[in-house]
Amino acid sequence: MISQDRKGHIWGVAELMKKYAEEHNLSSDEVEEYYMLGLLHDIGYEFAEQKDYQRHNVIGGGILKKLGYKHWKEVYYHGEVTPEYSSHLLDILEWADMHIDSVGKYVSLDGRLEELSERYSVPINELDSKPIVDRLKSKGFN
Repeated sequence: MISQDRKGHIWGVAELMKKYAEEHNLSSDEVEEYYMLGLLHDIGYEFAEQKDYQRHNVIGGGILKKLGYKHWKEVYYHGEVTPEYSSHLLDILEWADMHIDSVGKYVSLDGRLEELSERYSVPINELDSKPIVDRLKSKGFN
């Protein structure tokens, strides 16, 4: 089940994806696609048991694939340290995902790592998200 905090995160990611698309003068159809991807990126939490939350991306992506959703791979592979798939849209999704904290507030990439470190009581260098942030920064995403 998706918590209220998670809903805040999801809506925040959707809004940031939309803002990114608008600021890059994408078509209205693309703005809608970016927004919908933000809304759907964590749908797997609704269908995962708590012990499977780390697989929410695979669960959600699998559901969206069955439904014929165009960007199911972005959902499926978001949050993976070494994904087998890459796309510019996946980079944008991960950038947005890492800029919205667990309750829906905009934070820096480093701020998000600090928040995750505190929430899970794991040093920043041991977080699965650290290599993702490093990859985004190496591609020029801040």
